[in-house]
Amino acid sequence: MSASSYRWTAGDAQTEYTRHGYLVAVKGLDTEQALTFDGFSGYVSGPAPTGLAGSFHIAVNLALAAYPWNVCPLLDALTLERDGGESGFSIAIDDRGRPRFALVTSTGLHVLNGEMALDLYRWHRVVFEYEPGTAMRILVDGQEVGRSSVSGTYRPSEASEALIGRTRHEIIPTGPIRPYAHLPITVYFDGLIEAVTIGSGVAPAGSVGSPSELPELAPRQLPAGPAGKGRFGATYEYLRYYDGWDRRWRVGEHPDVLVRFDEADYRVVFWRGTNYIPCWVSGEGVWYTNEFNETWGNGATGCAEPMSDKHCAYSHVRIIESHDARVVVHWRYALVDVLDVRPRKDPVSGWTDFSDEVYTIYPDGTATRSITLHSTQPMDSHEFQESIVVLGPGQRPEDVLEIEPVTLANMAGEAKTYSWENGRPRHLPEPARANIAVINTKATQRPYMIVSDEPCLTRDDGPQPAPLFPPYYHETLSEGQKFPWWNHWPTSDIPSDGRRAVAADRASHSSVLTGSEWADYKVTPTSRQRVMLHGLTDRKAEDLVPLAAAWLSPAPLSGAEGQFDPVEKAYVLKGSSAIRATLEGSTETPIINPAFIVQDCPGELSVEIDGEAVSPGKHLRLGWRHSAERSDLVIWVEISATRPVHVSFQVRQ
Repeated sequence: MSASSYRWTAGDAQTEYTRHGYLVAVKGLDTEQALTFDGFSGYVSGPAPTGLAGSFHIAVNLALAAYPWNVCPLLDALTLERDGGESGFSIAIDDRGRPRFALVTSTGLHVLNGEMALDLYRWHRVVFEYEPGTAMRILVDGQEVGRSSVSGTYRPSEASEALIGRTRHEIIPTGPIRPYAHLPITVYFDGLIEAVTIGSGVAPAGSVGSPSELPELAPRQLPAGPAGKGRFGATYEYLRYYDGWDRRWRVGEHPDVLVRFDEADYRVVFWRGTNYIPCWVSGEGVWYTNEFNETWGNGATGCAEPMSDKHCAYSHVRIIESHDARVVVHWRYALVDVLDVRPRKDPVSGWTDFSDEVYTIYPDGTATRSITLHSTQPMDSHEFQESIVVLGPGQRPEDVLEIEPVTLANMAGEAKTYSWENGRPRHLPEPARANIAVINTKATQRPYMIVSDEPCLTRDDGPQPAPLFPPYYHETLSEGQKFPWWNHWPTSDIPSDGRRAVAADRASHSSVLTGSEWADYKVTPTSRQRVMLHGLTDRKAEDLVPLAAAWLSPAPLSGAEGQFDPVEKAYVLKGSSAIRATLEGSTETPIINPAFIVQDCPGELSVEIDGEAVSPGKHLRLGWRHSAERSDLVIWVEISATRPVHVSFQVRQ
């Protein structure tokens, strides 16, 4: 096909071109139709241009939704030595959104990189020009963004076919953290292409102006359900991201879990786009997670973690309880690497590392996170916590994190805030025996976690007298960055456990704390359990001491048979037709919104607090937990006190 006749357009029925994968027609810039290339499977193949002689130019109308993982052709008619010899040309976009022109002449391969990144969600007219023995040029919307001299004469393409929107061979994504766990992929174009045309000579004057029309590309936003407050409880949902991404998932109608609150507009999201790694989401849309179990070595390539379970083959979420008094969500996952290898395989049973996490969430937004690691080597190197902000397209770490991102506090009410302004600190030693951490996001409600302040066993430093909150300082930062920034997760399907982000074009994440250590709750030969209290708060870290004390040093229970369970964050009572008990609240053992579980409860209960009847509603919430053997009643009471509180539960007649 000669230069004067080479023209591919999305709207024409051209039988010599074949469309592959997922391509959707939308309105074009100059015509009625462009194609949406999904970035995962969509591309076009057709005959390679022939008959090119003398000067020629290639013009493309395009709009980018995201920058490619590495150089991605707009039109590839290039062959290299591995294809049997060098010939032809390729026009492409690189991983930073810059146009790239590669061309083979009688003197070899010549490559010109544009100096300007294309804007996302905007139409561009990009022109690539070649003048034999003189120059190669790239113009974007009429502005020259690249020029280089070129020698020799063009060597016509010997490619068996031309490709639009896809690499001819697999290529390694740029920005690897660990090259051995960062594997080659086929790169696909993500955005709109309306037309690719080749003409003789340079582009006509006036044909490359800056478009003002906006493309039919909806900005991508991480899905967190309806905005605002909602009925308290957990629901199964289909949380939609964008069409090209959603359609790839082989799931049913209710794959995700959403927890909403009636007294606050934040929520907890268990979404397959994060591999079900649970995230707290503020009303402003700031996402945060306390991570998961992670391990290394013992057969793993790089990290073994649920982040690498790209299709959620092992990661699953289910609602255990959802009623007026509380929500309980169970998340189970395997520790797996990017090669789908599960390390630490037991030589007898064949089992590898799995984890069960249970989120017990109350109407006031307080929640326990119980992490149980199942492993033949539970005391070997495993991670239980990392403070991660999850970023949507268009967000950078600095957009959601304060430059003083971490405040630590202890049970004495001492607190210290740490700054990343002059670099990430290596240690956060103050205050002594800190067990409360607040992550200072740019949101009204900020993430907090509370752990036991007892001695603990750490993976790197052995026994320690108190919890540790190490800052994330392991990896080098790009110039101008204050926080590390990666986009191999979430929503990505590339086989990588670490890719540096250089632009806010994709979903990404950043970390400020990593490998936090605190006391084990329970250890067996094949398991290790830790528990934390966490949520979102508008309070200072030191103001969370009473909440911490109410959980770590709960008011003693007297007058009834039962005890406080920190995993449930509730007093567990033996069922009876009448229960009268006293919570011996004090300054040291405060009472803050206590919960009770009446095991094998004989019927509906009436509730009295300090002798006064309380009806179910905002301040008293009841819910049943049924099993095959018994039915338990869960009771949540909104009350705060530093004195004894008398409670009475009696079966209604």
